Amino acid sequence: MDYIYKFDTDNGFEQTDISSFYDVIEDDDFYLMYLGKASFIDFAKTYNLDDAIIDLLLSDTAKKSYMAVEDNYTFAILELLDIMGNLETSDLIGFYIENNRLIIVDLYDRDQSTTEAFRKMLTKKFSARSPGRLLKYFITALVNNHTRIFDQIKNSTAAVEDAIIKNKKTRDSIEIISDNRHKALNLYASYERLLDTLEVLMENENEIFDDDDIKHLKSVLFRVERYSSNISYLSGYITNVKDSYTSKMDLSMNNTMKVLTVVTTIFTPITIITGWYGMNFENMPELKWNFGYMYVIGISLISVILVYLLFRRFDR
Repeated sequence: MDYIYKFDTDNGFEQTDISSFYDVIEDDDFYLMYLGKASFIDFAKTYNLDDAIIDLLLSDTAKKSYMAVEDNYTFAILELLDIMGNLETSDLIGFYIENNRLIIVDLYDRDQSTTEAFRKMLTKKFSARSPGRLLKYFITALVNNHTRIFDQIKNSTAAVEDAIIKNKKTRDSIEIISDNRHKALNLYASYERLLDTLEVLMENENEIFDDDDIKHLKSVLFRVERYSSNISYLSGYITNVKDSYTSKMDLSMNNTMKVLTVVTTIFTPITIITGWYGMNFENMPELKWNFGYMYVIGISLISVILVYLLFRRFDR
């Protein structure tokens, strides 16, 4: 669904319709719009935007980030993670920015986070037209829930670490670690794309932002940088827990192999003895003794005991 708002100095943003927008646009009017892909393509054709932008929107190719800085407008496509889902899919958001227009383009919004961020942005009070301030509120609303995901990843990783320290057996530990590491890497990549977009906007090559806009963009840039730093720290923490888990598994495997080696060594003399007497040579007098069977058992037991005592002595 498309939303179109016209800024009024006294009342803030007032909703209008697309026909009114296309009929009359005064130079002093400022419009905030939320358009779907098809509606924005119509807008792009109506106002003769760069053909490369229209072709890109019509191509339906794989997800991508895109940036175009023209003389009187800036257009960007940003890929952000589906934070309400499993972080395996991404939302695609377009931004069209000029002096008197800010258009949020909903290209793909699986979790409705883009729509929700736009609604939260509208709850803010505006006393002046400021595309930079609007972008700050919108991007802040987009990434605000990321702290919850950060806490979820951190807490589940900490639970695995606690189990390792307490030597508890936990199911799916390596799956949890790998999944959290994958999520952290995806979040970090998402923040880097957002930072790249904000840095290009702050360069302000086409001078569509004033000093107040740049101040607001810098504010949200610092916030995203902090999130990126936190995720970078979290990735290192997950890697450390993974190394601890691997070390524990290696130690457990070494202990198992040690036990198997000791058992094999202890019973090696029995194997040799049974191999000898299993040959049934005629010159083995023990085979004809009445107590030959007990004799072999006794030798075997004595051999096991002697080897065991020998290991105990070396183990001290």
